[in-house]
Amino acid sequence: MDMAAAFFEFPLEEQLGLMGMMPKDRAAAVLCELDHPAAQALLLELDLSELARLIPSMEPDDAADMVGMMEKGRADELLARLPRLARDTINYLLSYDEESAGGLMDPDVVRVGEHLTVKAAIEEVRRYVERVRLDEFFSFYVVTSDGTLVGTVPNWKMLLAKPQQKISEIMDPAVVAVEASLDQEVISRLVRDHDLVSVPVVDEQHHLIGRITHDDIVDVIDEEHEEDLGRLTGTMGEEVREHSLWHTIRLRFPWLFVALVGEFLLALFMKNTENFLLATPQLAFFFPLIMAMGGTSGIQSSSLVIRGLATGEIALTHWRRRVMREFVVALAIGLLFAILLIAAGSGMTGDPMLAIAVGLATMAGILLAATGGTAIPIALSSLGFDPALATGPFITTLNDIVGILVYLGIAYLLMG
Repeated sequence: MDMAAAFFEFPLEEQLGLMGMMPKDRAAAVLCELDHPAAQALLLELDLSELARLIPSMEPDDAADMVGMMEKGRADELLARLPRLARDTINYLLSYDEESAGGLMDPDVVRVGEHLTVKAAIEEVRRYVERVRLDEFFSFYVVTSDGTLVGTVPNWKMLLAKPQQKISEIMDPAVVAVEASLDQEVISRLVRDHDLVSVPVVDEQHHLIGRITHDDIVDVIDEEHEEDLGRLTGTMGEEVREHSLWHTIRLRFPWLFVALVGEFLLALFMKNTENFLLATPQLAFFFPLIMAMGGTSGIQSSSLVIRGLATGEIALTHWRRRVMREFVVALAIGLLFAILLIAAGSGMTGDPMLAIAVGLATMAGILLAATGGTAIPIALSSLGFDPALATGPFITTLNDIVGILVYLGIAYLLMG
């Protein structure tokens, strides 16, 4: 929303004043559209009486998200000020994990009995929508007398059906539903694969308990994408508009510390080869090239594998084929670069053996980095760990160490 985006142009004190000046429906909508840190800052500073005015105007899932961001004591005090129905609904939604279908769902869902006629179903839905102030819906969910989900009817089909037709005659029984405990990442993949605009949520007995709408799915996709990018760069959990300096430092320090230790160990090794480096100072010309080629190759391979594992395009059972494919690709690319570097290095340094060392080291670095960048995420995933932990600073540092060790080892064999 444009108004939510404009809020970032104002300091927090002015944001609080603007919230108080707006009608409650608009203020509630703006609060829901703000990103996590900005919304949390406002929730911390707004009076509980003002929050008690805004929360009932939100969709139930949005209201639960707002309350879930607050400290428990303050959240309990706010809930005590809300109408009983709103309080019970929010507590019900908060009982689910926030990254599960139950945590995402809106319990206000259009449902009709399979025994009803189209005319009776439309009248029933009209009364329900007016009562709960439902903004939009895309399908009529068909349930049995005990609430079991048995089908769905798209809005357009309901409008074109004859008034006296039974719902059971026009419904599609092949409805795609998710259980309340299902993780949001699996849900986003399901929505993508089936081109869904909303997803019904059911309990373990397949009773209809809510729906997840397209706007929530888009938020999940954005969240998962940002999370993956954060893992790749070692900044997982950090927001662009971060309010806490200490939080930012705490997130970045471990990854940079891993890089520091790795590079320091490399420096110690190079110190022990000081005499060899002094005898052939031209070796140092190519250190950045060797490290950059290996690091880039490793990041390319690992990024593709992590994305494939996250989207389901790469299965753990096919790991041999994936590793072999990357090995062949890296071998071909490495051989091409080795030939180019041997030719260019000979002309630059006048030392064919040094040029051969650079070419072979580059090829070996690309080969090892690409293979490692493919195998490590797959191995971590098979062991139950997050495969993204193998990327970013960790994989770059590892490639730097391996690349220089291989380079100096080949150079020593050829020139020592």
